[in-house]
Amino acid sequence: MRVDRVEPSKNIIRGFRAFDMLLERYPQFRGKVKFIAFLVPTRTRLKVYQRYTQEVTEMIEAINNKYGTEEWHPIDYFYENNYVQAIAGMCLYDVLLVNSVVDGMNLVAKEGPTVNNRDGVLILSEAVGACEQLGRNALTVAATDLEGTTQALYTALTMPVDERSQRAAELKRSIEEQDVTDWLFHLLEDAVNLVEKRSETST
Repeated sequence: MRVDRVEPSKNIIRGFRAFDMLLERYPQFRGKVKFIAFLVPTRTRLKVYQRYTQEVTEMIEAINNKYGTEEWHPIDYFYENNYVQAIAGMCLYDVLLVNSVVDGMNLVAKEGPTVNNRDGVLILSEAVGACEQLGRNALTVAATDLEGTTQALYTALTMPVDERSQRAAELKRSIEEQDVTDWLFHLLEDAVNLVEKRSETST
């Protein structure tokens, strides 16, 4: 599963290409695994975003046509701004892919593990700000590494139950403990230490 605004920095097409490679290389997943994407329209009046949205849609259609059957198609996507629906989806994922090329904190990487109740595995780009905090218990990938992302999807889907449970529990614990209050405390602590250090060097 993924939840993203439809913009190039979110690396949506490469994520679908990795899923395509997964189905090609590991046919045992065909008919059993479905990629659900909640895609939020953004800057829809700009041509570059219109083209990117079209490319994403064409990629989805190509993969569905390549592997789909009457009973199953690989990718379901929702192109709308429906936060409640996306949160409901995050409660149920087995694997959450966050593979942005460049990003800030990326709240999806934190919201997903917080609400998920299936011991879902987080695949997280090293370029995402949240990776510093969550990377230890996620499967980390380089955003441009298609092969690495494909293998991360395979690892996530075949991960033993006990490892999934442990990683999910640690992700939740980290997110709950290192919240905005904790961040503000450390920010103020660093500021005080900096002032004290400058005071010492000036005397």
